[in-house]
Amino acid sequence: MNKEERKIIKSLNKLGVDTRFISLYHDNIYINNLKFSKFSHKKEDDFHKLYPHIKIVRSKLFQKICIKVSRTIKNQIKPKEILYINPDQTDINILLYILLEPYQRKYGIQIVEDLTEESIHVSSKTLDDFAEEYINLMIDGLLISSTYEENTIYPLMHVSNQLIIDWINSTDIKYKKSIIKNQTTSNEIIEFLNTHIPNVQESIVQSVKYLDENNI
Repeated sequence: MNKEERKIIKSLNKLGVDTRFISLYHDNIYINNLKFSKFSHKKEDDFHKLYPHIKIVRSKLFQKICIKVSRTIKNQIKPKEILYINPDQTDINILLYILLEPYQRKYGIQIVEDLTEESIHVSSKTLDDFAEEYINLMIDGLLISSTYEENTIYPLMHVSNQLIIDWINSTDIKYKKSIIKNQTTSNEIIEFLNTHIPNVQESIVQSVKYLDENNI
């Protein structure tokens, strides 16, 4: 965080806002968890007396994504780790930064733009990517197993592309489009299964996780 961002966080703390549950990105504050952040409308009014130009965003879509991500990475991130997020301003990379920004206060992590031997890579793989990858393994007759890379975390492994698209389209953030839906065999299979099985991608990912954990 730069000097100005530290001042903003300090002001929020003085107002009684729990800044572990808000994300600061440019001139926007995104509330990750409305209850835990304690960011009431009264506190918002008081904050705007100090920073009238900063927008407070109460988005149910964003909070839904935050819940999924917090459950995913609670065992992946360790205190004071250095996390590398690709600085390319795609929708997914911007989302990753906003999601992980409060972990600087939760766990004392650092977010960097240069990948080094000490840093942990933050993957941009989504729920869709994992599900299609597993279907491709099935098509090729290969062992269906998780393919996690070393020194890598996967915050979005339970977040769908559509949820990300819906969220980014609800904002005024300028970004490069990274989610492009290509018609592949695996994609067609998932689309077919989705008409009969609700949340089939999540079911596929959870099934592979179960197989891995039980060495089946």
